[in-house]
Amino acid sequence: VILNEIGLDPGIDHMSAMRIIDDVHGRGGKIRHFRSFCGGLPAPEAADNPFGYKFSWAPRGVLLASRNGARYWRDNHVVEVAPERLFRDMRLLNVPDVGDFEAYPNRDSLMYREIYGLGDEVRSVFRGTLRYIGWCNSMYSFRKIGLLDLDERDCRGMTYADYMRDLLDAGPDDDLRVAAAERMGLSPDCLPPWNLHWLGMFSSRPLGHDRISPLDALGEIMQEKLGYHPGERDMVVLRHEFKAWFPADDHHESLTSTLVDFGLRYGDSSMSRTVSLPAAIAARLILAGKVPQRGVLRPVHPEIYEPVLDELKTLGIDCHEESMKY
Repeated sequence: VILNEIGLDPGIDHMSAMRIIDDVHGRGGKIRHFRSFCGGLPAPEAADNPFGYKFSWAPRGVLLASRNGARYWRDNHVVEVAPERLFRDMRLLNVPDVGDFEAYPNRDSLMYREIYGLGDEVRSVFRGTLRYIGWCNSMYSFRKIGLLDLDERDCRGMTYADYMRDLLDAGPDDDLRVAAAERMGLSPDCLPPWNLHWLGMFSSRPLGHDRISPLDALGEIMQEKLGYHPGERDMVVLRHEFKAWFPADDHHESLTSTLVDFGLRYGDSSMSRTVSLPAAIAARLILAGKVPQRGVLRPVHPEIYEPVLDELKTLGIDCHEESMKY
C-alpha cells in the first residue's frame, strides 16, 4: 500500500468531502454542486500586518503557486483561468464564527469529478484557496509590475530601491511608490504600493546578491517581514459546500463541512498538526492491516477516512457538518 495525499490539503479535504459524498450517494442522492476552500492563515489576533498573512510553509512555494493558472467546472462547462487572471477570479466567502475571506481558484478542479466519483451528476466543482481580504489585489498588482517573474536580473551592489527602479524603468528622481502605483494602474495610497513600501522594497538596504529574480527578491523580504513571532497562533480553515438532489422524493439539501483549527501557543502549529497527524494515524492503520485496498491510494475509501477522521476528532481536529433541506 502506498497512501498519498494524507495531510491537510490534500488529505483532510479528501476525507471530509468523501464522508458527505458517500452519505448522499448512500441515501440515493446526487451531488449537483461542490465547492471546497482551504487556507493556512495567521489567527485573527496575529494577522497584524497589511497582508493579513504569515508564512507557515516555504515562502517561495506560496509565490510560485501565485503564478499558476486554474480550471474548474461551472454549470457543466470548463472555466479556464489564465495565470495573469488568477487573482481577478476571486469571490468572497463567509465562514461562520470566523469571518470573511477572499477565495481564488486552486489549480485544476476538474479531476475531482473522477476522484470523488461524481461523474456526470455534478454541475459545478470548484476548489479554492483562502486568504484575508486584500491579498488578491496585492498579488495581482505585484504580478502586473513583474514581481513574480523568475528571470534573474543583474543586481551587483544594488539596494532594494535600485532593483525596483530598474524593474519599474523609473527615473533617478522618481518616487518609487508613485512609479509602482502608475504601473499597477492604482493610486499611490492604495494597498498594493503601500505594501511594497511597508516591506522595504523601496528602501536603501543592500540587496545582497549579484543576480536574483524579482520573485526571489520579494520572497526573501516577505519571509523576513511575514514570519510568526513566539507565542503567535496560526489557523487552518477548511470549508466544503454541497448542493444535493434526492430524486426519490425530489427534495434538495444544502450540506456543509467546516474545520477551523488553531495552533498552540509556544507549541505545534495548526499547519504541522493537520498535515502530520492524519499521516501518522493512517500509517498505524496500514501497519495494523486495516486497509483492505492495495496499490497507490488516496484516502477516499471509508476504511481509511472514517477511522482517521474519528481519531482526529479526539485530538481536537473536528470537521463540523450541517445540512438543511429545501
